[in-house]
Amino acid sequence: MNMIISLRELNKFMPKIKLDETIEKVINNLGYEVESMTKFSDVKGIKFARIIDVKPNPKSNGLTIVEVETDKGKLTIQTKAQNAQKNKIAVIFVKGSQKGDFVFQDKEMAGVVSQGMFSGYSELGYDPNKLPFDKDDIILLNPNRYTSLKTDPMEYFGLNDYIIDITTPANRGDSNSYYVLAQEIAAYYQTPFKWFDYKKNYKTGIHKQIQKVDNGEANALSFLECRFKHKDTKIEDMLFLAKHNVEAKNVWAIDVTNLNLIYTGAPTHVYDRSEIGEELTCKKYSGKVTILGNKEIEVKNALAIYSKDKVVSLASVMGLEETAANRKSKYVVFEIGNFNPSDVRHTAKEIKIDSASSLQGGKVLSTELVRNGMEYLKYKAFEDKQPSSVLINLPSKTKNKIFLQQKKLLGKYSGLQIKDLDKEFEKVEDQLQRIGFKIFYNRLSAPTYRTDLNCYEDIIEEYFRFYGYDKFKTEAPALAPFKINKRNNDKSLLQSMGYQEVRTFTLTNIDALKFNPFEFKEDLKLQTFVSKEREAIRNSIVPSLLEVAEYNLKRKMNRLNLFECGMINNGKYVYGLLSNTKTFEQVKQDVVNFLNDNNLVFKPFKDNQFIHPNVSAKIYQNNSFIGWLGKVNPSYNSVDAWVCEVHKEVNKGYKLFENYDSTPFKSIDLTFELKPHQSIDDKIIEIKKVAFIFEIYQIDEFAKPESRNVTLRIIGSNEEIQKINNEFNN
Repeated sequence: MNMIISLRELNKFMPKIKLDETIEKVINNLGYEVESMTKFSDVKGIKFARIIDVKPNPKSNGLTIVEVETDKGKLTIQTKAQNAQKNKIAVIFVKGSQKGDFVFQDKEMAGVVSQGMFSGYSELGYDPNKLPFDKDDIILLNPNRYTSLKTDPMEYFGLNDYIIDITTPANRGDSNSYYVLAQEIAAYYQTPFKWFDYKKNYKTGIHKQIQKVDNGEANALSFLECRFKHKDTKIEDMLFLAKHNVEAKNVWAIDVTNLNLIYTGAPTHVYDRSEIGEELTCKKYSGKVTILGNKEIEVKNALAIYSKDKVVSLASVMGLEETAANRKSKYVVFEIGNFNPSDVRHTAKEIKIDSASSLQGGKVLSTELVRNGMEYLKYKAFEDKQPSSVLINLPSKTKNKIFLQQKKLLGKYSGLQIKDLDKEFEKVEDQLQRIGFKIFYNRLSAPTYRTDLNCYEDIIEEYFRFYGYDKFKTEAPALAPFKINKRNNDKSLLQSMGYQEVRTFTLTNIDALKFNPFEFKEDLKLQTFVSKEREAIRNSIVPSLLEVAEYNLKRKMNRLNLFECGMINNGKYVYGLLSNTKTFEQVKQDVVNFLNDNNLVFKPFKDNQFIHPNVSAKIYQNNSFIGWLGKVNPSYNSVDAWVCEVHKEVNKGYKLFENYDSTPFKSIDLTFELKPHQSIDDKIIEIKKVAFIFEIYQIDEFAKPESRNVTLRIIGSNEEIQKINNEFNN
């Protein structure tokens, strides 16, 4: 998941140091991945100016002449903007200021010299689509102590900044926040971390309306009520949201939910208090809802927040139009919950929208984030003079996970002697304690917000993050003896038999799992899946081959010989064959040749309702069931083709190089008298039992009235040929 970070904002939480572009390496060392780091604004030399007079240019219909006062004197500037107002504070480009490579100069327009240019938010580097102002308007501010003419607009608007695009660890939902990232960077530099000044005893400004909260299917469900006294969002908060690629609404209650998500990582919803009741809970809902944007959607088993029998939002995913807070709301209710992440992801799929809230809520999060998020909301309401209630149904503080300190294991992974660990990791342990670890002689505890730490190996990874992987010495791998890896010719062998390879999906639908010739005891169903057609691992490769056959038969490709090597059930690989041009005996011989085993046993296959009982056979190798050959029951599939499915053991062993006998092979010809319809296979098996041969093939056949003579040529080493000669010619 990607997170946008402002270097300037990050530095506020580490007031004793000055962060710069080198922070990129630190963030990467801590296990994050910096995708990009770009300068936010390309302007220089801008100034604040107070508008003194506004009048139209008589020689131009579109231009307005505006007289302004700066800390250096009065100027005249012409603009096409229609919102210039007397006594407002504007931002101007004066002579010598820059926008990128462009340097501003005085310019005559319609008979009047313009001594600069007014600025909008887009000229400063902000995306105008993320701010609630007309993109063609100039910036206008009310005069106050923060916008005096001597104030530097670069500082006021936070333009001396870098925007860092970070990919956070997939297993750490907590890391998608300033709270965690800033805390870890402060620990890395061993500098004090200064968060928002949460006060323990805020004055309660209003009485709560909510009387009862039942968590229901939520792990935690907390609320805060506020009197919506001041509707507008502070300009610095709106600029903060826009800088983080979030649209600011200039509605305090709505914008604060996004601020909370960015700062603490807690998905937050806000409701109009008059539209919800006194009792709230969380449970599943199926039916129609009208989500924000006035869009009606039907959902099934979606996780929802209820007020008695009324749905007020889709948990951690999307608010509803009916209960949404707006500028007309007199009282609002903030909600933060902790839910089953799979339920959140399912709900997001139901409405086919991924919001920042649903992406965060779809991760495994600690209820500690609920506590931190609610504390921020209480703090923000107090700071912005919005009277609020007590925190409602705040979850209990999460217990710390305890781990035994395993110095021997730490030494093994770090390559250090146990006696050197305390000295080498002294700084690291101080850094870990700064992010919430507690370290004792023989045990340690993890921060309460960390859900990804489950074993001591995870703790070792935390040690190494702060220690620095670049401190480990590189060592060349030990050279193993030269080995010969046997090449796998299975696919080439099947192609030489006339089969064409196909590739199908390993995943299938639930209904297809009933075709289970190997009788797997457990079906493997996915917890998350892209569609109902791909929600489980198949139990047989044959249905996949039949789908391919049906598709090609519809295209008038009537002669099919197909094969596939693929996975079924729990990591078992099988080869599947399909042919409508060969006979049972021909496919059977192909299987024998493919497995290179003349001792395969074929037994009738009559105990599976989906397999044709009269023409199918189970295949046994060394008394083990390895597959089957035959046809599927016409009631299951109408494709008339022979299908086969066999498991072939893959020889993954390696052989050390061995010296070999380089003397030429010898050959011997043996003639056997057979009955007219007797197979030569029995004689070949008999020969192979006597000696190890390189090659054997038929070179002649002579038919008699009551018998036939078949001559075989056998090729092998001198020693093996001598064994055959002693056995058959004496």
